Amino acid sequence: MEQDPVVDIDFLGPVRIRVDQQVCEANDKKAILMLFVLAVRGSTSRQQMASLLWPGTDSERSQGSLRLRIHKLNRICPGLIQSHLNSIALHPAVKHDLGFLTQDQEIPLQVALAAHRGHLIGSMEFPDNPQLNSMITHYRQQIINKSASLLYRNAKACALAKDYRQAIEFLSQILLLSPHNEAACRHLMRVHVLSGCRAAAIETYEGFRKNMRESLGIEPDTKTKRLHMDILTLQHDSDYHESMQADLDSSVI
Repeated sequence: MEQDPVVDIDFLGPVRIRVDQQVCEANDKKAILMLFVLAVRGSTSRQQMASLLWPGTDSERSQGSLRLRIHKLNRICPGLIQSHLNSIALHPAVKHDLGFLTQDQEIPLQVALAAHRGHLIGSMEFPDNPQLNSMITHYRQQIINKSASLLYRNAKACALAKDYRQAIEFLSQILLLSPHNEAACRHLMRVHVLSGCRAAAIETYEGFRKNMRESLGIEPDTKTKRLHMDILTLQHDSDYHESMQADLDSSVI
């Protein structure tokens, strides 16, 4: 790219391309998808990219459509898309917010806290393109898994430090991400008990049970039911609290 402008691409939320801090228009869905694929997969053959974005279209037309998108993006920022023999790639200086998916990085906490909104590439859906839809779903699920893992570690640390309010917030976020996560529900119930609010633990169970019935037509599993019964019947003695604290060591994922 000429004079090495600083290029940042946001894929979480509405897709934005910033060149030297100036936001550039990027309204072409296929161009946006091409950027996304190159960001998460790296260098990709022209044939693979054309087949992914225009399935069922003859090679000449799909390659022509691909060249048009490359031209559009390189008009926004010269050299943004680089060609190497029969493949294309993002310029290596381009920065984006999906490094935690493509590199050995931890997901940022602020991303994990907002992950329940599911705003990867502006919540685009492609029901007529199963391969593309499957790829996007795969990366959305990766975000959910990484978010839940980070939120659980933070919740556990907060609970051990007796910061129950913050632990409850993190666990509640996990249930927003994964509404049928029984382990997260049980941990949230335990933390409510540890915070001295048994009523909130019971309310958490009842809300979870209702959601399971209405969305899946099933009841919570035996472990969750047993915990609910324990909370209803057992006394608030020191052994009970120690047991609740010890049970936080099990994993949500």
